Amino acid sequence: MWPPRELRKRLTETGVRKNMSMQPAMPMGEGRVALVGGLLAGLGPLSLALFTPAMPIIADVFETSPALVKQTVSIYFAGFAVAQLLSGPLSDRLGRKVVIQSFLLVYVISSIGTILAPTIGIMIWSRLLQGCGAAAGLVISRAIVRDLFSGEHAARVLNVIAILLGTMPAIAPAVGSGVMIVGGWQAPFILMLMLGLLSLGVARFALAETRPTRASQAGSGGAVRDYGTILRNRTFTWPAISMAAAIATFYAQSTVMSFIVMRQLGYSAGSFGLLMLFVASGYFFGSIAARFLMPRLGAFTLVPIGLSILMLSTAGMAIMLAILPPNLVSVSVPVTLMMLSNAFVTPGLFAICLTPFRHMAGAAAAMSGFITMGTGLVASLAVSFFPDPSKGLAVVEPILALVACVAFLIWRGRRGGPLPVSDSEIGP
Repeated sequence: MWPPRELRKRLTETGVRKNMSMQPAMPMGEGRVALVGGLLAGLGPLSLALFTPAMPIIADVFETSPALVKQTVSIYFAGFAVAQLLSGPLSDRLGRKVVIQSFLLVYVISSIGTILAPTIGIMIWSRLLQGCGAAAGLVISRAIVRDLFSGEHAARVLNVIAILLGTMPAIAPAVGSGVMIVGGWQAPFILMLMLGLLSLGVARFALAETRPTRASQAGSGGAVRDYGTILRNRTFTWPAISMAAAIATFYAQSTVMSFIVMRQLGYSAGSFGLLMLFVASGYFFGSIAARFLMPRLGAFTLVPIGLSILMLSTAGMAIMLAILPPNLVSVSVPVTLMMLSNAFVTPGLFAICLTPFRHMAGAAAAMSGFITMGTGLVASLAVSFFPDPSKGLAVVEPILALVACVAFLIWRGRRGGPLPVSDSEIGP
């Protein structure tokens, strides 16, 4: 039989080596994905928190009520949540780069609108568009992680992104307070414009296209079907709700913390910024601890640990605020522990949510983001409903923690057995 067996074997081995050498290289390494993804994902939460020290001053400048100023937070949530549903499927259809650049352009233009806003109405509309423009960064950064990684490896990359994603908005109030001292209440919005231009440059020159060739090419009807498929998947829905409720504890406190510290307790914007640096340390050190523990315990094992810390910290805050008048300790220490718990919870739950959706990662990330931001919007509105912001925090935060814990327990109960240690054990 021609060619001889030995020659056929050598030709086969040569072909295998040739095919291996022709395999496309990964478009971005882990470090690059983490840095680029952290910047793009962090822009949205950063833009929420950066201007919070200016909220009481904005009420005075526009001669309006604090309740109306708080709507700039709620409307931002609305734009951020709804636009994610659009950006995810578009990135599956058109590609990650073109969509993120288009949305960031909207962010830049709307940031100019916030700087030049002559009335609170224009400010609110500009914040709506700003939320829409920032939405794609969070969705597409997470979709890129799923494009390139999965399971524990994806959780490790998400943990690095989480360090940046959590630290940037956490220190943002301190930064906002600092720039306000130099440039007045508009300075945080000027800084947002600069960050938007930087993100646009990074998306243009440092981001590689990662959309899988088999990613969904469907139109709007296909996107609706994709979302239906995603929501029917038990591996997605309950972990997504759990993660959304846990993260919403951060958004709830962001809505009212400046009013508690600056109006109720009488501290300055600079003191508020320093306090938020302390709060930010919870997320930062939690993320570092999570990165240390992941190789030993697994990303998924950290989730119930984080949820336990969240439940205890919110319950402790509710008890302290029910017994004593609000003070820096009764507010800041529980919020710091909430931030730490989020660092434990988010990477594992998000990796679980995205694992079944390799070829519709954009849509899955978008739906997860929509649920998260929608929950954040509800939490923001709920905490704003209370005339006393500290009481609103004491009521809303424990409810969110309870929802997070219950949703996770429902998923774990329906799944049965121990927590997974790899993506192959997560199941459909």
